[in-house]
Amino acid sequence: MGLDMYLYAEQYVSGYAFRPDEEKEKYAKVINALDASSMVTHDSPSATISLTVGYWRKANHIHNWFVNNVQGGVDNCDRYWVDKDKLKELSTLLLDLLKHRGDEEYANTHLPTAEGFFFGGTEYDQYYWETIDETYKMIVTLLNKVGENNWELYYQSSW
Repeated sequence: MGLDMYLYAEQYVSGYAFRPDEEKEKYAKVINALDASSMVTHDSPSATISLTVGYWRKANHIHNWFVNNVQGGVDNCDRYWVDKDKLKELSTLLLDLLKHRGDEEYANTHLPTAEGFFFGGTEYDQYYWETIDETYKMIVTLLNKVGENNWELYYQSSW
């Protein structure tokens, strides 16, 4: 029990006859890899691939950023689309914070912690800074890949 947070990358693939050959081939590979040909409808050959590309546990400062910058201030465990530019903003913020590592006042001003039901600690301790470092690395890697293949990003939390 507690705050769990997920970032998903999703991509739609289609096997419709009018789609480019490359996309139809990708669809066929996905269906074959999943051994799902008997489960799909041939009248509507399409799939959405969903990958969990980010996971945090009780990183309430990261969650707070998503609530305020992606979810319009609403913290309700729903799933929210994440604009890639917003993710770039987060990576810029995290890099800036890493330059001020250990500065609690700076951290509190730029990426404050948030209290909540089993949200974890609100100290600006080693865990706080480790999640910033890990999240920055994950986002930089992710942003280099998602633009290449039309991936859509979604954030969701649960507690």
